[in-house]
Amino acid sequence: MSEDQKTVEPVVIPAAPARPEEYDTATRAALDHIDRQAVRTVADGRLPSTRRSYAQDWVGWTKFCAESGVPCSPSPPARW
Repeated sequence: MSEDQKTVEPVVIPAAPARPEEYDTATRAALDHIDRQAVRTVADGRLPSTRRSYAQDWVGWTKFCAESGVPCSPSPPARW
């Protein structure tokens, strides 16, 4: 090795957890916050008539599920 060359030690960075439930509390909280902001940003860009239409669609979907025994998602979307 010449005088101009320096030895570089490798840096080992642990892999990120494969599943969200493996993230630490602070990371989960940050990701939840980002998710809520994203939902709010998208919803705020929708016209009131669109939000009303989505709400009506949700009512129709849950009625269909109840009458036909089809499981529907556990909760309605956070915001239309």
